Amino acid sequence: MIIKPTKEFPLLKKYKKKFDISETTIFAYDNIIYANSQLPNHLIIHESTHFKQQEKYGLKKWVKKYLKNDEFRLEMEIEAYRNQVNSIKDRNQRNRLKIKCCRDLSSSLYGNLLTFDEAMKII
Repeated sequence: MIIKPTKEFPLLKKYKKKFDISETTIFAYDNIIYANSQLPNHLIIHESTHFKQQEKYGLKKWVKKYLKNDEFRLEMEIEAYRNQVNSIKDRNQRNRLKIKCCRDLSSSLYGNLLTFDEAMKII
């Protein structure tokens, strides 16, 4: 698994035009994770889900749809967050992670596509 700094993400400018990007934002692109810190296993599982999606749809098509189609982006993130949350075996830790993931999923990071309560029901 290759991890590079976020500033090396080749589509950073394009993503910044669309999303509320911060220093802690993580990107998965073409089998490389772009992050500014070490990642726990559950985050690697989330990003690896995006690699599988990119392989399924084709990298360029996936990126194009992810940036332009809110429903597609939500579908991709729901799958990745479910895999991330379900990777935690301890129920209490899993619940804490689910709350954090649902806050993220319902935030401006993804374009405020759903509410926190909707995310809790879906994830």
